[in-house]
Amino acid sequence: MKKNLSLLIAVIILFHFTGSFCQSFKLSGVSDMVRVFEDGYRLPPVHDSVNLFGIKGEILSGQFFITPGKSGGKASVQISELKSNSGRVLAGSVQWNFVGSIPLTENTPNQPSDHLIRKAPADFPDYLMEEKEMEIKPKTYKAVWLTVSIPGNAEAGEYTGSISVKLNNETRSLPLSVKVFPLVLPFERHLDIVEWYNTSVFGKIYGIREAYSPEWFAMLGKIAQNFAEHRQNAFQVPFGSIGITVNDSSEFTFDFSRFDQVADVFWNTGKMDILETGEIANFGKLRWAGTKAYLNDYQVRDAENGKVSTMAGRDVLPQLLPAFQEHLRAKGWLEKTIFGIRDEPSIHNAVSYNQASELVHLYAPDLRRFNALESTMVIDQLELAIPKLDHFANWYPKYREWQNDGHELWFYTVGIFQGSLFPNKTIDVPLIDSRIMHWLNYKYDATGYLHWGWNQWTDDPLHAVGQHIGDGWHVYPSKDGFMNALRWEEMRNGIQDYEYLRMLEDKISQLKNSLGSKFLWIDPKQRGKEIAGRVVFDFAHRTYDPDVLENAKKLLINELLHLEESPSLYVQTNPAENTEITSGSTVEVMVYSEPGAKIIINDKIIPESAPGLFLEQFGLNASHNKIIVKAENDGKSKTVVREFKIVQK
Repeated sequence: MKKNLSLLIAVIILFHFTGSFCQSFKLSGVSDMVRVFEDGYRLPPVHDSVNLFGIKGEILSGQFFITPGKSGGKASVQISELKSNSGRVLAGSVQWNFVGSIPLTENTPNQPSDHLIRKAPADFPDYLMEEKEMEIKPKTYKAVWLTVSIPGNAEAGEYTGSISVKLNNETRSLPLSVKVFPLVLPFERHLDIVEWYNTSVFGKIYGIREAYSPEWFAMLGKIAQNFAEHRQNAFQVPFGSIGITVNDSSEFTFDFSRFDQVADVFWNTGKMDILETGEIANFGKLRWAGTKAYLNDYQVRDAENGKVSTMAGRDVLPQLLPAFQEHLRAKGWLEKTIFGIRDEPSIHNAVSYNQASELVHLYAPDLRRFNALESTMVIDQLELAIPKLDHFANWYPKYREWQNDGHELWFYTVGIFQGSLFPNKTIDVPLIDSRIMHWLNYKYDATGYLHWGWNQWTDDPLHAVGQHIGDGWHVYPSKDGFMNALRWEEMRNGIQDYEYLRMLEDKISQLKNSLGSKFLWIDPKQRGKEIAGRVVFDFAHRTYDPDVLENAKKLLINELLHLEESPSLYVQTNPAENTEITSGSTVEVMVYSEPGAKIIINDKIIPESAPGLFLEQFGLNASHNKIIVKAENDGKSKTVVREFKIVQK
């Protein structure tokens, strides 16, 4: 008996540790906001299906992985049609890619160990492969990425289908569902995004040696299309693409044809809002550390003999800048253009940077000036400021004061040079960071984001990422184009999340505008910021749990759908939900509901102060930390809850 029991225990232990590799292969659903390491390192929670949700016009991401068992083999994937109960098909909506891994020999510096998802050296999943059939090694885990495009005219409802994987001669399936809610993602882009792309790599990577050749423009078109597919709305055109000619009287003429040709590649996508160009200065041999900004020189062609010579910026710019401004005006691009002076000015070169910026304003006063910057000492010479995220956090009151004077405020990131704890874009930090970044945009009123690296590749980005740990790019080179990084996919998802928050803000604005002066207290941004606060707690602290973010997104959808359903109910508190308050402190509650509705707050019936207006205040403590508002009218009811963090005295 003891011998049989020991044998049984040994079998159970063996199955526990090797069971997934002793059976035929299997499929497991997993969140798209996590990385699945091929060696099984810290596998995330798994599901027996892939269930996605979104709204019309949205692009969703999903993920599952293949556990091939101990034999391994050649795998391929098929996705069935997604059909609703009514028989409608989400036609051609699902694409899939195997996820490829990148070897990292070291981790991102300045990051807390608990923020890094794994210690290097290791292979980190980071890009969408082009192969549609591949050999999967035994005893590994191979992730597959799903991209689901919901048509703008899709019928609301739940669509179901299946994922089938063939490995050698066996086939396994995994249920796939997509729930489409009756809302539409706006076509308009409300979050401005600048990604710096690099065309100098065209020669080495693609063999395109001649700039501005038909092949060069074809590759640029692929960049523009990829931008549009990822909800980017801004693009760069080099200021140096303007042709300059001078005559014997020192009069300049300017040829903008090449500048326009580059710009039109992006405008023609129909999804761009901002043209970025410049710069006119540099910081000399010391670069960022330089204490003086010098005006750039220009290559100028002699009108008489055609010879090209170098001329100083102080001689060229007084004619070039006003001509450029008027050209933009004539094209209808002036209000869409932002013009850089010199990237990343700091306090030690602020004085001369400001002088260069003043020069631009003198000769082209309608040009909107901007830069990614590292000092508040230059913002008075800019219309748009883009501080690095850690500086944005540390100097936030100063930037907000400046923004409230009518200026525009974004932020930017550069992985290895920003302070620790803040959301980052390197390969070895949580993937969810790339998505959360844009919840941060909304919470802190930053209306744009700049990232220095879309394809600032090393010589071999697939095998040697260099010091920036992948932060220099969001795509990888393929034979004829680009392979998207997981970080790039999640960035798009975050930009779409931002639109959800804006949709709620707009809906509350419409409600406010439909009411009278007694409802001026309504702050259309407050509810969106409360929901964003469930995901990003402050600049340096946020959730790493995909379920928390997904629940916040579901809450946004729910409030968008039900805000105006009878009985109509809008609740605003002072202070906002989730604020820390001392036990016994009072919370003001302001409520709008349809006239005649019965409003009950924390079991107390509240009389109307004016038609549709209900006002009261309540003391809260550790055992009663919620404001619960219930509206009743014509046999229907609706309940809203706001929760607070209670601090004991």
